[in-house]
Amino acid sequence: MKSKPNYERELEGPHSYKYFNTLSKLCQNRYTGLLRAQLLFLLTISLISIIPGNIYGIENYLQGFNIILMILVFILMILQYSKNYMEGWQKGRFLAESILSNCWLVIFRCGSYNQKNYNECLAKFHDRIKEMKKEINIKDYFYMLPQEMFVNDNPVWMREKYETTSEDKKTFYIQYRINDQIDWYSKKAKFNTDNSKNYFLYGLISLGLGIVLSVFVLLKLVPALTYLGLFTTIAACLFSWKQTKRFDELKTTYSVAADELSDFKRALINKTSEDDIKETVFDTEKSISREHKLWFSKVLD
Repeated sequence: MKSKPNYERELEGPHSYKYFNTLSKLCQNRYTGLLRAQLLFLLTISLISIIPGNIYGIENYLQGFNIILMILVFILMILQYSKNYMEGWQKGRFLAESILSNCWLVIFRCGSYNQKNYNECLAKFHDRIKEMKKEINIKDYFYMLPQEMFVNDNPVWMREKYETTSEDKKTFYIQYRINDQIDWYSKKAKFNTDNSKNYFLYGLISLGLGIVLSVFVLLKLVPALTYLGLFTTIAACLFSWKQTKRFDELKTTYSVAADELSDFKRALINKTSEDDIKETVFDTEKSISREHKLWFSKVLD
């Protein structure tokens, strides 16, 4: 399977961004870890089930071991649905990205951030963050991140760029926001495309092996074991993981997002007036926010 690309932004976001981004990653790892463990236990059960325990006199031991594994799967399923890992994962990421979007709107003084001075603008920014934090019950996750990382929601780069010229802001925005996001979406699109193909191929191979070995059993070329059940379970686990990770959907979504951002980049390069630049930046951030909101709402459906 293709490993997940290591990707970190060059600019350090506000502490609220880092908090929710870290929370999202922790919840994602725990949620997918629970699913992965369940699938591995089910595969182990299938593997044990093909062992002819009656021949070796260990049938009761194998049955007992499978019962233990099924109990573990049962416990993991309860944990999966009793913990709020999915909500923490999705909402954490959505809130982190929304906070980062607002940083860029502050720099360009878009909408309510068009204030007389930076301090007034920063106050509006902090009020907006407080409103966004209401989207998630942070108390549910204190045991994961015991200390809130909300010490400084005033990143240096946001403060420094607030007073620069529109042209300087535009260059900075293209380099550290649009190019950054295009790179992120492009890497994600390739990652999901490769994994979609790989999991589909491995699933087909598993089904094929099950069919071939079953035919060999009929021809008495191999021991009469339940190969079809084993490899069907393996294929089902592979296809289930492929569906859980949404490789097919995300490869298209991320590719379209990268193309759309490229269009915004070309449009922004040709803008010269401050109002036109602000309008394009606002539309770009609205597009990024829409993608995250759509991703967030669809996963929780």
